[in-house]
Amino acid sequence: MSVITYFRRTGPAAVTELRRLLGEDPPAAFAFADGLPGTHTDRAWAGLRFLLLDREPPVDVFAAGEPFTILTAEEVRATAAFLAATPFTALAAGYDRALMASIGVYPEDLWEADWALSYLEEAYVRVTGLFRAAAAAGDLVTAWRA
Repeated sequence: MSVITYFRRTGPAAVTELRRLLGEDPPAAFAFADGLPGTHTDRAWAGLRFLLLDREPPVDVFAAGEPFTILTAEEVRATAAFLAATPFTALAAGYDRALMASIGVYPEDLWEADWALSYLEEAYVRVTGLFRAAAAAGDLVTAWRA
């Protein structure tokens, strides 16, 4: 089974409903969140986190909490601005297959693949687009890992 990080755009009403469901029926909370508009990183989340940490992002969006991380509209705006100012080409310069494998960046079997860097880029583009759209709408973002 793979571990994936999910990102969903949420407004205040959706956050209220999510919190209510968490208290009453946690599986229903995940089903509700999964039905909201958003994207996921597939298994790229840890690789992206590795590439971003040295750049000191305003929010570590790839460290999804339990059961959910709910980012405020201000955190979403700050993250969107940071991601927009950080092109993937800048991150790619820090891509180090050997280091990622030696420190156990999840999934350890991925980083030697010829397509691993483009895989990370595709996930980065999706997440950047989600944060840009959420920031423009004043939305919150809910993240979780499953």
